[in-house]
Order: sequence, then structure tokens, then C-alpha cells
Amino acid sequence: MVEQNREGKPRQLLRRAVVPMLVAGGCAVVGSQWVQSRRQARIVRHDDALLDGQPHDMTLAWPYAQSSTLYNVALRQDFFLQYRLNVQLRDGVANGRDAIADLQAGHAMAAVAPVLSWLQAWQASPDLPVRLVMGLQAGTFRLLVRRKLRIARIEDLIGRRIAVLNADMADRLFFSIILRRKGLNPDTAPNWVILPPDEIDDALAAGTVDAVALHDPLAWRLLCNPALDVVELVNSVNGLYAGRTNLALGLSTDVLRDTPGAAVALVLALYNAAHWLPTHMAEAASLLDGRVDGMEQDAILQMMRHEVLGISPVGNDLKTQIARYVDELKLLGQFPDSLNSASYARRISADILRPAQHRP
Repeated sequence: MVEQNREGKPRQLLRRAVVPMLVAGGCAVVGSQWVQSRRQARIVRHDDALLDGQPHDMTLAWPYAQSSTLYNVALRQDFFLQYRLNVQLRDGVANGRDAIADLQAGHAMAAVAPVLSWLQAWQASPDLPVRLVMGLQAGTFRLLVRRKLRIARIEDLIGRRIAVLNADMADRLFFSIILRRKGLNPDTAPNWVILPPDEIDDALAAGTVDAVALHDPLAWRLLCNPALDVVELVNSVNGLYAGRTNLALGLSTDVLRDTPGAAVALVLALYNAAHWLPTHMAEAASLLDGRVDGMEQDAILQMMRHEVLGISPVGNDLKTQIARYVDELKLLGQFPDSLNSASYARRISADILRPAQHRP
């Protein structure tokens, strides 16, 4: 049984079986050959959320999951296997929008994307057949500026050239909110420049851009490159946003309806992996050694020490955070001011760890 705290949240890890993992064909294959317990499989409940004790296949769309700290912990520390999950990654998922599109098209059962990207997707498709079930990690957004420009305030970005990977990515949305809070028009105050990741170093070095708005690990790698001589103007790992989730896990409504045991298993596996991370950073960094482009284990550990780990809201905590994001997107005109943010957050999320008789 999962031990619970007074709020009904999973607090301690289930005992983990030590069994082999298989990796084949670029897809993570977890528990293809199940180690059978001597005891007959039994139903395990978490606050009446059904864990059926059966193996489940799960197709997951997660941008760059192979270099994700949380994904690697869940896979390589047997958290997926603990819950009898056979997780297979979708290939070619480059960003949150790709992940959401895969799930919407039925190519994935679950998807990981920034909350801001999920909200934009619901704006485009109000009947999106997905519910957000948990936050996965805090944001690592960093706005880096060239030191010699002596930019000290957000207001100093007026007329400056800021590089981003894509105009619709959460990086730009996050810093657009910051600009709007400072009374600036995020669409016209700076000049946004779209660049692929392999051109950003050269653009900074040549001075063709003045700043970059990115997230880790690329943002951290740029910040630690002395040749680029950039400094961090603002980020999401300190202050107001430090405890706010960035990524959220969305599950297909078909999965929630037809295989709730698989849905609960995935949430608990990722929840426990997220809470393992803060006290096992060195071990987690070793799991990523060689998996993050341009970064070795020591550099990864340094990056993790400058991030906020263990952020994984579920239930009402998740709904509260989603509602705050909705309020902030109202500042950008992407939601009407009349919208009830709390009601909207409840509509697009699901508390699958809550007793069934109390669910809305």
C-alpha cells in the first residue's frame, strides 16, 4: 500500500522490485517480462483510486524525454516497473505542441507539455479529449542577456533582440507575461528573433541578438559558457514561480474512462520519481551522464542544484496552479477577463487520486 499523509497525497515509495529493464529500438520497454509475485495479484487502492495490480502498456509523448531528468529517474530507477507499466515513447516529439498533437490524433495515450502550451491547445480546440492530472516539474526558464550591454531591468529590453526557438513556445509566453506585468507590450517592446538551437551561440557571440529566452538544459549550457559572456536577468527558479509547475501530464479521456488503473499507475510512478529527486541529485545526474548534449555528469549536477526539484502538484494544488496560469494568459489577451479561471481549471483537469465518490 502507498502510505498517505493527511491530505491524501502519496508520501512514501512502494517497495521496489529489483528486476531488469530492457531498452530496444530507441523506445523504453519497461517490464516486458513481468516477475510474478508469489502472492496472487490483488487490488491496491490509493484513496479509492484503483490500482488493479495488472501490467499496462502506455504510449507517452514527451519532448526530449531521453534527456529529461524525471523521465530517466522514473525509467532507470524502476518507478515505472514498480507499477507494472510498459512505457513506450513516441518518436520525433520536439516540443509540447507535438506531444499534444500526438495525443489528440490518438497516437499517444498520455502527453507531457508546458501548462501554457496545454492552455493554448484548449483555446484552439475547446473539446480537446484530454485532462491534466499532475504537474511534473518546476520551470527552468532563463532570460540571458549579453553582459556588455549592461541591461539591468526588464524595462531595458525595449527595442532589444531576444532569440527564442519558436514564437509559440512556453519560453516566449512565460517572458511575455513578465513583460506585461511590467506594463510593456510583449509583442512590440522587444524584437523576438526565431533561431534554431544550433545557431544561438553564434548569434550571441556575433551580437546579432541581445538576449535569449530559453529553458534548461540549453539555457544553463549557454549561461555557463564563458566565451558568450551572458548574465541571467530573470528566471523562473526563484521568487514567485519557484514552486509553480511548468510541465503537466495530460491523459486521454479514453484512458481515464477505460483503463483507470493504468492512469493511476502512471501518476503514482511519476509522483514518486519526482519526490525521489531532491534527495538523490548526484545519483540522478549519473543517470543522465551522456544523455544531455554537451553536458557531462558534473555539469548536470551543477545545473540541478540551481533548479527547483520535486514540484509535482496533483488534485486541488494542480487546479490552483492552472487557474493562476489562466489569469496570466488573460494579461496577454488569450482568455477573456470574464472567464472564471478556477472553474476552467476544474473542467480541464482530473483528480484521479481522489476517492471516486467525491469526484465532480
